[in-house]
Amino acid sequence: MSWPAPTGNPVGPDGGSANQPPRPDAAQPPVGYPPPQGQDPTAQQSAQQPPPVGRPVEVASQPDAARTTELQPPLHGGIATLAPAASAPKRLARMNERTGRPVRPWTIWVSATLFFAAAGAVAAGLLLAMWQMASPWVEVGDNQWTKDDKFNEATWLTTQFPSEPASWQRVMFAIVCCAIAVLVAAAVTTVGYYAFAGYRWTRIGGAVATGVCLLSLLLTPLAALSIALAALATAPLWLPASTRFFARWDLLRNPRVAYSEPVENVVYGPLPRYR
Repeated sequence: MSWPAPTGNPVGPDGGSANQPPRPDAAQPPVGYPPPQGQDPTAQQSAQQPPPVGRPVEVASQPDAARTTELQPPLHGGIATLAPAASAPKRLARMNERTGRPVRPWTIWVSATLFFAAAGAVAAGLLLAMWQMASPWVEVGDNQWTKDDKFNEATWLTTQFPSEPASWQRVMFAIVCCAIAVLVAAAVTTVGYYAFAGYRWTRIGGAVATGVCLLSLLLTPLAALSIALAALATAPLWLPASTRFFARWDLLRNPRVAYSEPVENVVYGPLPRYR
């Protein structure tokens, strides 16, 4: 009697190796036999197909019909996302196809221009005041000059507090006037820049910058012109065109979280298409 050569695989109940795959004709009934009772061949095929995975989108078969949802292929790596509402783009500014950014309406251009014009007005008023402070000599005739001290008349602040030449009060007043001009210019330029960049908080920031511009009353009438310019620059930020522009930027900077649909049919083991 001769024994088969050992292979290291356990022997199955039918005498063959247990690790060998079953024969393809063992699990399927012969051709021509009717299917088992209570089972439909078409239902069995549909049960073996994997469920559709995708994201719901709104469609309407008729103009007046109710909106329904259907599944589309997933966007990124099989994760289904929710499509935005169809009416959402109507409340947002349109996008520039070349740059991929929202198109700035005329209100934003006007507002930013007026804010920077306010900064220019206060800067010009400060330069005019400093010129009067540093030029005490005036020409009265041919090569004849006389000393005319205009420091106390340069600004409203120095007018209220007269000081003597070469005193420490004059140095202090000059520094205070420069600080006021820098503070006003910084406020209006900051709001103008961020309004141009599409930040909604500049609506309130414009009102705050207008209040800061009231400090320019301590300087010259030319510097005080920044108050009116800042107030005019804040008004266009509340118009509908600016609202749509800010809403589009808010959506780009803070995208909404999209959640995938819950999985109802959980398949354990190999997928049906791999069996």
